Amino acid sequence: MLRRALLVGLALLLIRLAYLQLMHGEAFRQLAEQNRLRLVPEAAPRGLILDREGRRLATNRITFRTSAIPQDLPSPKQAQALPDRTLVFAKLSRLVGVPPQDLEKRFQQQRTLPFVPAVLLKHVPKATALRIEEERLRLPGIVVESVVSRHYPLGATAAHLLGYLSQPTADALPALKPYGVTPRDLVGRAGLEREFETILRGRSGGAMIEVDHRSRQTRVIGSRQPQPGESLTLTLDARLQALVEQRFGQQAGAAVVLNPKTGEVLAMVSMPAFEPEAFAVQDPVTIRRYLSDPRAPLMNRATHGAYLPGSIVKPITAMTALAHRVITLQSTTTCAGRLVIGDRAFHCWNRDGHGPLALREALMQSCNVYFMEAGRRLGLDRLRQGLARAGFGKPTGWPRDEETWQLPTRATLTEGEVALLAMGQGEILVTPLQAAIMASALANEGLLVRPWVVKTVGERPVGRPHLVSIGWAPEHLTAVRVGMAAAVNDPQGTGLKARSHRIRIAGKTGTAQTHVPGRPHGWFIGFCPFEDPVVAMAIVAEHGGSGGELPAMIGKAVCEYVAGPRPGDDGEPKPEI
Repeated sequence: MLRRALLVGLALLLIRLAYLQLMHGEAFRQLAEQNRLRLVPEAAPRGLILDREGRRLATNRITFRTSAIPQDLPSPKQAQALPDRTLVFAKLSRLVGVPPQDLEKRFQQQRTLPFVPAVLLKHVPKATALRIEEERLRLPGIVVESVVSRHYPLGATAAHLLGYLSQPTADALPALKPYGVTPRDLVGRAGLEREFETILRGRSGGAMIEVDHRSRQTRVIGSRQPQPGESLTLTLDARLQALVEQRFGQQAGAAVVLNPKTGEVLAMVSMPAFEPEAFAVQDPVTIRRYLSDPRAPLMNRATHGAYLPGSIVKPITAMTALAHRVITLQSTTTCAGRLVIGDRAFHCWNRDGHGPLALREALMQSCNVYFMEAGRRLGLDRLRQGLARAGFGKPTGWPRDEETWQLPTRATLTEGEVALLAMGQGEILVTPLQAAIMASALANEGLLVRPWVVKTVGERPVGRPHLVSIGWAPEHLTAVRVGMAAAVNDPQGTGLKARSHRIRIAGKTGTAQTHVPGRPHGWFIGFCPFEDPVVAMAIVAEHGGSGGELPAMIGKAVCEYVAGPRPGDDGEPKPEI
């Protein structure tokens, strides 16, 4: 009976072995192979982002971090004795200034596999890293790693356009996994860093290692070097961008400067700005401050800001009224300081009135009565159509996120509401980007440009001009441009602070009343040089008062930068970048 039992047991064992090895041997072999091999990834350096002159806006630099390799740390001694790992962390604490208990806590949070370093300190000064290296023999299991970190040499300059890095969201992670992205990696979360993530990221490398049954490394099987991401070259001029940002100072607002002939974005400013490097180094204190700041420094006001445009729409009101023969180049309107519609009086900013005005003088002095009367004669449908043809209330073609905001959607408005709309008040909201495109159309003989900012990816050109005719009559456009030049250069003009002796500038100021009494938005749109414009711009100072003040002065600074320094000297100090 014992012999029979042994034979039966042996038979069952043979059957089981045959089942495992013959029928499922390949599957178990693959599982064993996967358990034996581990991939340790190495991130690739991100591609550079350069301005039109090759200046570096986003690059990479070597930083140091301190990690602990679990399998190399001393194992704890007896329970009543002090663990060796605690001694190691105590010695490290004296070098880095972090309490030992914090190091232990970080170790427990970061540890995964025995051979994978658990990060204790993400950014260690070089001097501290050298001290740790000197103490390596007394710090078993502690390593100093050099890692590639994103760096923004110009600080907050063009931060909203460049964007920032952060850990991927749960929704975005599945799409990024094929590119080797893990939940702890940093990926582009805004701006160009996000839009060109897969191009900038490059191809990750790493090492294939063999481990034993306790997951401890035994040898390196092979490795692959990471491939850096491709670089982007932009149309942006970093010096011009920095100049405009410095002129804003602490004033909230936005500015967009375009090449009216091509649509290239030369500067895109949103203030207040932020330091994108705070996200690259994952500085929690600074990031929380940005997120809780009521001024919303992370919002790109140039593409998302909603502003009443005020008087900067008056050139479009004029072009529309001329096209429909509501006014002519010779006709005049008398401004008595107010316009009475029904039982309501709408006042001009000059309560004493401007007297009889033709188009040039109306634009030069920004007479409210002249343009309210023109809008009243046009009516809602024709005025709304004219504003839409100039680019308001619809996408600009900007390839990144933008807001289109609004034109009136109601079928009818009162005469007074139409009159207000004609001078940029009421049911109209625009972005600075839309205003800059409108200014470009006034500069380039009536062509709507599509804004673009990326010239090349690697060596491949990707951006090109795209212009569409609005259909404005050349003689009407000339008359409006002359009025805008008078607004800046005539002593009675509202934009006199934009006047320059070095370059002739045409512009239009705007002061849009807001819900905050006494704190209107100040606007300036313009282009230069008047004879052959190479830049067009829109500048808004949020609750910043009159457009003839700071916005006009920033417009002057932009045009004098384009004009270059005076012969024989260096001109104004160059912006620090």
